Amino acid sequence: MGDMKVFVISLKRSVDRRERIKKQLDDASIEFEFIDAVDASIPNFTYSERRNEALTRKRFGYKLLDSEIACFSSHHIAWERCLLENEAVLILEDNCNISEQLKDYIQKLEFISPKFDFLKLCATKPKTFKNIEPIDDSYKIIRYLKRTCGIMGYIITPKAANAFISKASQFIEPVDDYMEKPYLHGITTYCTYPDLIFRAKIQSTIGTKRKDKTGITLLDKCYIESFRLYEQFKDLLVKAPY
Repeated sequence: MGDMKVFVISLKRSVDRRERIKKQLDDASIEFEFIDAVDASIPNFTYSERRNEALTRKRFGYKLLDSEIACFSSHHIAWERCLLENEAVLILEDNCNISEQLKDYIQKLEFISPKFDFLKLCATKPKTFKNIEPIDDSYKIIRYLKRTCGIMGYIITPKAANAFISKASQFIEPVDDYMEKPYLHGITTYCTYPDLIFRAKIQSTIGTKRKDKTGITLLDKCYIESFRLYEQFKDLLVKAPY
């Protein structure tokens, strides 16, 4: 194995954010390439036709913002790049901070990546977890028992990329939720512990008014809750490899 390729998803017009993450990676001597994020401000942006507002509203009680659809599209393009490279890659968003240890662990994570097809390097909302295996005396691989949100940094293999793409003909939920639902695509989420990257204290380009459920009826709420329980049950039926 050679050096794992690193891709940073970033809006081309977000010059300050690009300079910020570039400096961190350059200082850490980590080679990388930008993937231009899909810009929601452009009409009919890439994969914008894959939204299904009616189904999102029915299942979850909200609608996805244009920026959330564009975020999903951006990661979809990154998965396509993983397939093109035909090897595991590290994908970062430009709103992350990297730990001092990241450089030292890239090669180790590349070596074990075929065993863990989707490996997050941080958990935005950590939950109870199961220990899977040690990486060394300082870090280990774990599996959180519930979704932890956020995909600021993750390693993905072509197997996982193909699975994610094959089930994403419609964008029904935020991309980070989608990726952590194994019943949809068969890919289990694993994570490094402690985190190897962190959320930077910079404003999100997605926006803050997300998952607005105003206007839903009692009947809507009953359906949403039943679908939530259905998803939990379906995920329980998926046997995690580890």
